[in-house]
Amino acid sequence: MRFFVFCVLINSFLWSIPEIIVERDDVPFMIGQSAIYSNNGDIFQWEPFDTLDQWWDLTAYPYTRSARIHLLHPSSGVSPAPETFALAKIVELDTMGSGDIVWTYLSDTTFFLHVLGIDYETGGFRFLGNYRPDYNCYVYPIYDGAGWNTAWTWTYEVYPGLPYTANETHQKVIVAKGKVKVPFSGNHFWPCLVIRDYMTYSDNFGTWDTRWIYEWVVPGRFGGANGVAAAQSTNGAGQSFMLVDNMFAQYTLTVPGWDLRCPDFSNTTIWPDTGFNGPFVVSSIITDSTGIGADSLFYKINSGPFMGVTHDSIIGDDYYFTIPQVAQACTIGYLLWAADSFSVANDVGIWNTDPICAPESTYFKFYCPTGITEVKTEKIQTGLRAAPNPTIAGCNFTYTITNNRRSHHPQIIIYDISGRVVRHIELPRSNNTGSGNVHWDGLSDVDKIVPAGIYFACLSIDQERFIVPITIIR
Repeated sequence: MRFFVFCVLINSFLWSIPEIIVERDDVPFMIGQSAIYSNNGDIFQWEPFDTLDQWWDLTAYPYTRSARIHLLHPSSGVSPAPETFALAKIVELDTMGSGDIVWTYLSDTTFFLHVLGIDYETGGFRFLGNYRPDYNCYVYPIYDGAGWNTAWTWTYEVYPGLPYTANETHQKVIVAKGKVKVPFSGNHFWPCLVIRDYMTYSDNFGTWDTRWIYEWVVPGRFGGANGVAAAQSTNGAGQSFMLVDNMFAQYTLTVPGWDLRCPDFSNTTIWPDTGFNGPFVVSSIITDSTGIGADSLFYKINSGPFMGVTHDSIIGDDYYFTIPQVAQACTIGYLLWAADSFSVANDVGIWNTDPICAPESTYFKFYCPTGITEVKTEKIQTGLRAAPNPTIAGCNFTYTITNNRRSHHPQIIIYDISGRVVRHIELPRSNNTGSGNVHWDGLSDVDKIVPAGIYFACLSIDQERFIVPITIIR
């Protein structure tokens, strides 16, 4: 086991909770990938979907069977399908809970995950559907409020003289975001977006099918062209349907080379109600098979917004965080978040930053009836902050300097983890007192891009230094 200790005293750095965005890198798409989804056998009733909800526990529905998904090389399909879909990168073999088998031919680009067509048998007949144009299953990035429409037609001669023509449309829009729990997530709730999909299907045999579908998607947790869960209405039902015809929830997922298990937390400090006004030290043992790539403690005062602090130090697997002192009686709530090294290195945004998404759904609260006795003063407290952090490039520094801390050469110096100076940033002379902002572009003094890693920004004022850590992820 590697032991890594920070011995540098730093000021706590605060930032806001990130948005949930699903990009192409967040959607595993490779041969050998497989998943199992729990599936209902009969129609059941649920509470109509409410876009104002922010968390969903999808583990308690009446699942009585399973659907299986395997991503294979397109040549694994049955001729003439592989030749028909020559541009396919992968074929998704779906074994439905009913036992039906569907081959779905897929491809992707920077902005789309396409379905080129399908191959299946039913009623003793084989159907080979070559979509014209391709079905845009996902359009990247997927974010709250995004939407897209997609439609296609396909024709197949069931046997000589009997053509089959089908038309399908989908109107998709992201209508909610929050946290979701499925069988595969265990005790964790995952950050998610919810896609509402209005589907129509018709053919030349007189079929007319209209459905509403709600699909939950989570960064890094896709089973082929499928999110972690989906609920489909009965034919002809309205948008607020109560009867669910088909429900799928991810039970297992395997992606070659991917770490799909979130970090584990244990022995976390639980603060009781206390007359102590802080600062409040919180420690936790955080472990993961591939290592911890990023971590934070998020806290809130009363009903205020969540703010985050980086760890103060690491000793082995023990991570130490500090919640700042409080100035008045209040209730303090806090939770821990961490991402494994794989998710950080591959930019998989598996953020769990709301109480219901906390480790094992644990959110701690305590009451502090006393606060710091404040002395009225017109002085501004000297300090330094940086945002965004972590960052993939540079960041903005916000600094304050009190009137009694005038300096002839105020500057911010950036050090790497070995203590080597990589950049000097001179502050404007006109801002020797008061507040200001400067930008660091992620370059060294010799205009070289600094590598990913941990850096320290130091605001030097006369003989004192104010330090914040910066994590660069590239």
